[in-house]
Amino acid sequence: MRVLLVSANRERIPDPIFPLGLAYVAAATRQAGHRVAVADLCFDRHPLPNLKEQVRQYDPDVVGLSLRNVDNAAYPLTVEYLDGHREVVDTLRAMTTAPIVLGGSGFSILPDAYMRILDGDWGIAGAAESTFVALLAALDSGVDPASVPGVTGRHPPAGPAPVYLHHDRPRSTWATGLRPARSLFDYPRYIRRGGMGNVQTKRGCVFKCSYCTYPLLEGTRFQARQPEDVVDEIEALMHDYGPHPLFFVDSILNFPRGHVEAICEAILKRNLRVRWSCYATPVKLDRRQASLMARAGCEGIELGTDAVDDGQLQRLGKSFNAEVAERANRYCREAGLKVCQTLIFGGPGETEASIRATCAALKRMQPTAVVAMTGVRLYPGTPMTNALVKAGRIREQDIGLVPAFYIEPGIAGFLPDYLRRQARQAGNWVLPGLATPILPGSQRLLRGLGVSGPLWQLLQRPWMHRLNRTRFKRPNTSWGIPHPKRRIV
Repeated sequence: MRVLLVSANRERIPDPIFPLGLAYVAAATRQAGHRVAVADLCFDRHPLPNLKEQVRQYDPDVVGLSLRNVDNAAYPLTVEYLDGHREVVDTLRAMTTAPIVLGGSGFSILPDAYMRILDGDWGIAGAAESTFVALLAALDSGVDPASVPGVTGRHPPAGPAPVYLHHDRPRSTWATGLRPARSLFDYPRYIRRGGMGNVQTKRGCVFKCSYCTYPLLEGTRFQARQPEDVVDEIEALMHDYGPHPLFFVDSILNFPRGHVEAICEAILKRNLRVRWSCYATPVKLDRRQASLMARAGCEGIELGTDAVDDGQLQRLGKSFNAEVAERANRYCREAGLKVCQTLIFGGPGETEASIRATCAALKRMQPTAVVAMTGVRLYPGTPMTNALVKAGRIREQDIGLVPAFYIEPGIAGFLPDYLRRQARQAGNWVLPGLATPILPGSQRLLRGLGVSGPLWQLLQRPWMHRLNRTRFKRPNTSWGIPHPKRRIV
């Protein structure tokens, strides 16, 4: 069968992200004997006309459409992607009668709502490599694809569309002998424009952060690749595309204990010179782990700390306390690693005292950068959303494709101005919800000058501190005007 895989993501701020998941699906589809073409809309100046022409020339039998994100999860500067997704579907419908299969992480969060509003023929929630191949086999043989585990069919045209995450998703075998088909995409352009490539070493998450969708999307157990297999891929990337920084896209790279250590030891054993960064948790992050990661080429870690206050950490479902968070930060800095602390302010139970405690701890910790979200994006099926619905504090029907954010009412008036003051004083904060992280022109200029790796690493420089402070001098403390495509609940 002729299969066209479309990456709908056009977001390039703070960086364009290579569609790794779709590249895995492309590899599995090609491995199954199908002809595969890719339409990547990220860099195209005229994406829809060019997509029309590609569909006309290729005449696909099936179209797979990957939806990476629902929105940018920032309040009040919310960017919502549904209209762009609808444009892509309308363009495809105008050019082909081939069935459209929806998938991707954004779709998997709200599969039923997306199926209803985008009028997809079929959908795959969760890991799609084996499921998409099975769906193609069903179509090819005339079998109803709805019989394939993990496939969502069309919904009736009337009635409310339920939103939930718990679909029947088969266990993925993505890590066994499969390499993402990067050659079908313009991977070198992602390196140039995004400053780095990406690699995944495992899926799933065993932690129970109250707001997080990773366990619902990827499962509550780790599916880890063999360390030697990971390093084989890294070595091949350096050979095929030249030396370039990498970002490990695992939700958490440094857990369980022994996984990242084995990868680092394999990198050192082969004497690979590779620069990389990752997401990490303070849990079990000790001096030996931090030092080994640094020696194996790690330059920076984004620590998902969320808060540095014991009460708020407990309310967010974190598996560590403030002492552990500060200690992990210290071990990373001692090892020479740059640290970006990622935080979420305004969740249930947040108080002025807990906000001040977190900010005071950050002054002691002195990370390279701080990325602070104001308010919590609520998704269906997460423990936080379920608890708020059960308590009668929100309505279940309010949580869907329209971005909904929770901000504890008692601190709503205090929070934005206080965070701006903290950002102005520190100089190394990023507030995605309250100030645009970076202008597109500035991002392109920095990448054009050869700046690679995560851009937050630049915030270690004093001149960046001075420049960054000017972005938080607005006297306005409001959350912005009401907007039909976002809401506080």
